[in-house]
Amino acid sequence: MSRPAPPPRQLGLTLGVIAVLATMTLWSAHGIGFSVSELVCNAAGGSRLLRESWPPDFAFLPRLIGPFLETLHIALIGTVVGAIIAIPVAVLAARPVSPNWLTWIIDRNFMNILRTLPDLFWAMLFATAVGFGPLAGALALSVFSVAVISKLFSESVEAIDMHLPEAVRACGGSWLQMVGLGALPQVWPQYAAYVMYSFELNVRGSMVLGLVGAGGIGMILETQRANFEYERVTMIILSVLVVVLLIEQVSASVRRRLA
Repeated sequence: MSRPAPPPRQLGLTLGVIAVLATMTLWSAHGIGFSVSELVCNAAGGSRLLRESWPPDFAFLPRLIGPFLETLHIALIGTVVGAIIAIPVAVLAARPVSPNWLTWIIDRNFMNILRTLPDLFWAMLFATAVGFGPLAGALALSVFSVAVISKLFSESVEAIDMHLPEAVRACGGSWLQMVGLGALPQVWPQYAAYVMYSFELNVRGSMVLGLVGAGGIGMILETQRANFEYERVTMIILSVLVVVLLIEQVSASVRRRLA
């Protein structure tokens, strides 16, 4: 059976959206100076880089164990610290349980500031403040974890059934008792899933933060790239890929059980 043709109004809307997207894409390409001819002319350099990057230097693998462990330590500390701080931040940003309108506005703006500034900026800031090394990376990922978890967790708190918190209040309970006994027990599974998701992001992020001196495997990657040791760069990338895929599978399995 053939599918019926879309109505003219819907077809016109679809064509209009496609035209707008195509126009914006061409305008953006012109704005960044994109050139197909330059891309083709520089293809030789890309192919040379690929030849120099393969095969990976497997003899370099044992030297990655220490930096990998440091990367996991940075990601774990950043996730734990950020997850703890994110609880009060998320609760105060959830309108149904926030103490008052002013607190809600201030906390929402605080969350927006954290999400606006990227983790790379925080890494450079903390590297300047406490020196280059894993501590700067852990602090940067702590801030990043607060931004991610508090945003997701506050939306879960806003979607709770308010009958239980209101019952706690009606029985004379304080605001803390309302939150602790009526609101949070409804969303702890979602919170655990967000923490696991944040840990996944932090393992990836800690690799990037190392490029600015924040410790971990990223510092080794930047050193080898600067020395044009591309076969070692390939080995690092493949190793990170395997570790990230393993963590992602474990995290996804845990989140499915919590859902």
